[in-house]
Amino acid sequence: MPACWKKLHLLWAALALAWLVLPSASSAKPREYEGPDAGYLVYSVGTVRIGMHFDFSYRRLSTLAGAAAEDWRGKIEPKLGGAIYLKVKDPDFTGEETGHVVVTRLPPGRYEVNSFAFAGMSARGSVHWSPAKPFALPFSIRSGQATYIGSFMRAPSLGTPLQAKLGAAGFFVVADRSTRDLPIAKSRLPAGTAIDDEVTDVSKFGSEVLRTSQP
Repeated sequence: MPACWKKLHLLWAALALAWLVLPSASSAKPREYEGPDAGYLVYSVGTVRIGMHFDFSYRRLSTLAGAAAEDWRGKIEPKLGGAIYLKVKDPDFTGEETGHVVVTRLPPGRYEVNSFAFAGMSARGSVHWSPAKPFALPFSIRSGQATYIGSFMRAPSLGTPLQAKLGAAGFFVVADRSTRDLPIAKSRLPAGTAIDDEVTDVSKFGSEVLRTSQP
């Protein structure tokens, strides 16, 4: 590769990385339900090796009995900080994965996580990524109980076997980290709250972007 093209390639990679770490204008604090019949949603969210913004969206589909229910939506997104947002702010755990354990009150019902989104740069300009194929991670919220839906981490694809396929887009590791997450969650839940494990195995979707482990 000619030196000038190599420099241009490195410049675009740097721009892509800089854009990927910028946060959205939305708040990382999920919407809280104040009703007396609330249940609890538990998950962890963060990044692998370097802070990068993203969000997964969830919504209520119906009551537990399957009847129509008031729409209720939320987002799973990391809390980033620092001058250029390269770090998770005040993490609950650190290491290869760094992030937070989130406990939030929701109205009872049947829910699903059904979308993700993040932005970045390519040689053609800014790009917005979202899933090409539909997917759904279902879970239920029960009054007075908690439901754990797993760990949501974004990892960089640069320097991995996925680099040629994904470029600077990165990928997600969605996995069961209950051994790490639940002791933290229990300290934030009312004493004696039962916790159901409803982690979806995302490998069944056959996606390079949704993975249960790093490549």
